Amino acid sequence: MRIVRVTTSEQLAAALAVRVEVFVDEQGVALEAEHDALDGASSTVHVLALTEEPRAEASTPPADQGEVVGTGRLLAPDDDGHPHIGRVAVVARARRTGVGKALMDELERIAVERYGSGGPVVVALSAQVHAIPFYERQGYTIAGEPYLDEGIWHRDATKLVTP
Repeated sequence: MRIVRVTTSEQLAAALAVRVEVFVDEQGVALEAEHDALDGASSTVHVLALTEEPRAEASTPPADQGEVVGTGRLLAPDDDGHPHIGRVAVVARARRTGVGKALMDELERIAVERYGSGGPVVVALSAQVHAIPFYERQGYTIAGEPYLDEGIWHRDATKLVTP
């Protein structure tokens, strides 16, 4: 498996397709709520998880380089001053294989590279409650009360990421 930065419109379409499969089709999030203006912002970094071998029926670019099995994005710091990781999604057949951890590791590495100024950076995210154990294993600290976002319970989380 490899993690690559999205650099083409075809790769972005592949990332959005994974998000539709996970968030819209599986979890019932409305399509218009799942895609937002931040997807196209020049400050947003998207990444893809690719298998080493393409599946025969895989047609989503870059299928010749492997099947797309996961995605995530990094947003520039907002009012809280922290970069945010979000829209982390792994297709069902690739869960519990290390894809999510690999996506998080790369997004954190990019956060430090972009926003760490040579030192550590606090990264924030909004964790679906069912995924909290995953984020805690990645070193995130959960804080605040649960809240509904698109009908799914979430909690905020942060991690100090070092270079």
